[in-house]
Amino acid sequence: MSSLTPEMVLEIIELENGEMAIRNADSDAEPMIKVNFSEELREKLSGQYLDVARVMLTAGIQMVADSGLDLSDEEEAEPEPIIH
Repeated sequence: MSSLTPEMVLEIIELENGEMAIRNADSDAEPMIKVNFSEELREKLSGQYLDVARVMLTAGIQMVADSGLDLSDEEEAEPEPIIH
């Protein structure tokens, strides 16, 4: 990352409603991505649904990182005008 682009730290969390989500670790803002499994699928996967959700969310993070998109909350500063 360049010195001008702040590094974003993301975390995978489980929400109160059971959804798995990715959010900015430095913020309590709404999660960027959520994954939800039906109760039937949770039962079939037993406790492995957490691992499946982590793999899905990690793949999403990797794809965004590879795309070069800037997901930071900071707005880019307007360039200073050049006066001649």
